[in-house]
Amino acid sequence: MFDTCNQTRFEAWFSDLSACVWGNDFEPIKAGGQHGDKKSDGRRVSTETVFQCYAPDSPATFASKAVAKVQDSFPEVLTYWSNLSEWVFVHNNAEGITSSVSDALEKLREAYPNIKISSASRRFLKDELHDHLTLSQMLDVYPDARRDFSEVGMEHVRPLLKRIISEKTTIYDPNDFGDIPSEAKLDHNSLSEDAKFFLNFARQNIGIVDRFIGGMNNPENASIIQSELREKYLELRDFGYQSDEVLGKLVSFVRVEEEPKTTAAAYVILAYYFDACDIFENVPEDATC
Repeated sequence: MFDTCNQTRFEAWFSDLSACVWGNDFEPIKAGGQHGDKKSDGRRVSTETVFQCYAPDSPATFASKAVAKVQDSFPEVLTYWSNLSEWVFVHNNAEGITSSVSDALEKLREAYPNIKISSASRRFLKDELHDHLTLSQMLDVYPDARRDFSEVGMEHVRPLLKRIISEKTTIYDPNDFGDIPSEAKLDHNSLSEDAKFFLNFARQNIGIVDRFIGGMNNPENASIIQSELREKYLELRDFGYQSDEVLGKLVSFVRVEEEPKTTAAAYVILAYYFDACDIFENVPEDATC
């Protein structure tokens, strides 16, 4: 989730985790009325802590706009929370805050010495929230944990591939058949153990994709799908996303809706094109993909 969700989805994830762990001690704040979200994405009542989330869709956006996000909260946040004791800037930048954000936070600490001001990211979300979930809470927060690839059928795969064909945006090369995949490709692309598990588990049904492609009346459609996925992968890679982030965004690109079987079908499709060497990189010694 940390690698793949951003903006309002990141805020909702943080809110879900906090509500599970802190219960009634946590107040989620949603935008509404003349005061909006009161410069807050949630408040822990007992500690008078206000959380502000910032999860843009790319590291470049974080680098260019995070300082403005911090400055947008102060001093206005104090007009809504006069007893504010702690303010936490929760973000999705895996590499940590930039030096400019660090400087902005330090200036706030100097200007408001009675308020504890800090930033929080993946480690905070994992140690303080995620790892305290019960099993039932975890299944509620992470519905993908219920994913069952064995029930994916042609009726789930067909609409996803047809949509890619109908909404094509790239110029395809019908003579580009990709390269032979490498056995070490999963490791070479630095995918997490969870990502590897889902791709390997999804492989059991990639024959469905093969049957769909083989049964199409227009053979050019196979090249259209290949080209669309390849171009989307290259776009995400060139934006600087990590491999798990790329995979998550490809899943979002392929699926029509966030429903377990549709998501599982999207993984089956991506496993097929992963093996066909249309997405992600081959080990250099084997081939260039």
